[in-house]
Amino acid sequence: MEKYDTAVIGAGMAGLVCSGFLAKAGKKVIVLEQNHQPGGNMGGFKRQGYYFDGGDQSFESLGIVFPILKELGIYDDIKWQQTRFRMVSEDFDFMVDDLKTPEEALHRAFPEETGLKELFDEIRTVSKFLSSNCSPAEFPLLNDFRVYKLFSILPYIPKLLKWTKFSYREKACSVIKNPALRNWFTSIGYFRMPYLFFAGFWHLWAHDYWYPVGGMRAMHLRMKKAVEEWGGEFRFNTLAEKIHVRKGKAASIEMSKGEPVYADKIVYTGDYKILVGGLLTEEVFKPKFVRQISTAGLTEALVNIYLGVNTPRMNLEDQMKAEHVFYFPNYDVIFPERDSPADIHAGMWVTANLMGEGGPDLSPEGKSSLVLQTYSSYPWQNFWNAGDEGKGRSEEYTALKQKVAEELIETTERFMPGLGENIEFTDVGSPLSLYRFTRNTNGASGGWCYWDKVSPVFKARGLNLFRTPLSNLFAAGHYSVWPGGVISAALSGRLVANLVLGKSVLTPLGK
Repeated sequence: MEKYDTAVIGAGMAGLVCSGFLAKAGKKVIVLEQNHQPGGNMGGFKRQGYYFDGGDQSFESLGIVFPILKELGIYDDIKWQQTRFRMVSEDFDFMVDDLKTPEEALHRAFPEETGLKELFDEIRTVSKFLSSNCSPAEFPLLNDFRVYKLFSILPYIPKLLKWTKFSYREKACSVIKNPALRNWFTSIGYFRMPYLFFAGFWHLWAHDYWYPVGGMRAMHLRMKKAVEEWGGEFRFNTLAEKIHVRKGKAASIEMSKGEPVYADKIVYTGDYKILVGGLLTEEVFKPKFVRQISTAGLTEALVNIYLGVNTPRMNLEDQMKAEHVFYFPNYDVIFPERDSPADIHAGMWVTANLMGEGGPDLSPEGKSSLVLQTYSSYPWQNFWNAGDEGKGRSEEYTALKQKVAEELIETTERFMPGLGENIEFTDVGSPLSLYRFTRNTNGASGGWCYWDKVSPVFKARGLNLFRTPLSNLFAAGHYSVWPGGVISAALSGRLVANLVLGKSVLTPLGK
């Protein structure tokens, strides 16, 4: 059988980056993907002439993604649009183009809140730290890592130790006296997200969110092309079902379709729970560790409403004023659970995303693609009326998805009047859909949960980010670098490529 230097399981961001660097270095690489296209959680698709980004609607660089794409020769082939964010409720309506505007708008809405200045002063401290060490174009870890550069971080270390805890976020937000507003500040984002990420999001919303003009799919196809130009191969529509172990090493990959794959080294970029809990044919991980990983908390799932709107994009731009609009009908910040009521989504916040700048390939002439998002839950309402842990599909499942779509559209019409009467196409991506297309347990959107009290990053002793007990099996993807997401996926792909090539994990780009 043909044998490869490296087999990469998964063609998401981590798999594309890792295989790109390996193929560029002259290695014989094959990428194995269960979906029909690359992209993973970020994959795009087209329905009835409308293009939609399936998951992430834009992403941050933080000095990591852009340098990696530049090193792969991809960055300059893509036109990048910096995206804008708008926050709307019954009390406020403001753009997040800087940190001064939100503070002033919230002060006008809540003039009695003298703690807003104190809260935003510390958010500005986090923003200064990120601006100094993680600009969109540069990050010392990737560009020219030197120990002396760490000295610039030393003054922030005591703060970083506090900022990485949710408990400190509760303390920082306690300066807000209005209970509803305090709850909003304390809860927005992922469930019990640490203070650093809460404050960091304000910085990123203002300075560092980007969209590849032409869609996420176009970016992924360009990355795939680069891998192929360097000799790499792809095999789609086939699932890696087992990694066979021989003489203490990963020897081959059993596929759901086609011949098994043999490789000297294997990089797994998918769901870490699946790797530890059943993909390997031998007991590679210790039983206690397997139990810890099997019960470890994950980031929340999303429900996505994909809308084809019979309205020119320019008209929606005028109405929305930003590519991303967060609308809060209340300040509850609900996280649906298994037993949440059937109408739970009707009272939740919603994000309207108007992306797809790039011409007629992304929507019919005079029409627009719009994506609505909010948090949801995989097991909610007996797995969305699918039953049997979400394995089946039924008329009841379809009806419930349509009901949720109608609820979120109705909420969106509070700041986009007349939207409903112009919708000519609707599709719904439930957490079950995300699992089906990405194999992420429970449709998790960003790897391990963010709460420091339960995240396996803090609790599972022995969790090794990139290496496994098998010397030739590596793990990458947004489960391998915490917190998860696009940045972590791209970074892990680059760092694991270093390890596979026998380099130090911190070898700078171009070395």
